[in-house]
Amino acid sequence: MTKYLSDLLYQVAGAFSVTLTGLAVAAEPFDVLAFDWGTALTASGSAATLALLHGVAARFQGDPDRARFTAPKQ
Repeated sequence: MTKYLSDLLYQVAGAFSVTLTGLAVAAEPFDVLAFDWGTALTASGSAATLALLHGVAARFQGDPDRARFTAPKQ
């Protein structure tokens, strides 16, 4: 169970950080004060929520120790 939760946390945090970083890089030029943080955090939170739902659904489909769709252990 702890392997699953750490994998799920890794997936969710990765989706959030990659989305936020991508939006920050796309804002050219990047200015911390002028950046639309509300929209960026909303989009990043949405990506993290989808990653969470994906990980929960994957728990019941494939390998129960991983938060992604894989073939079950033989």
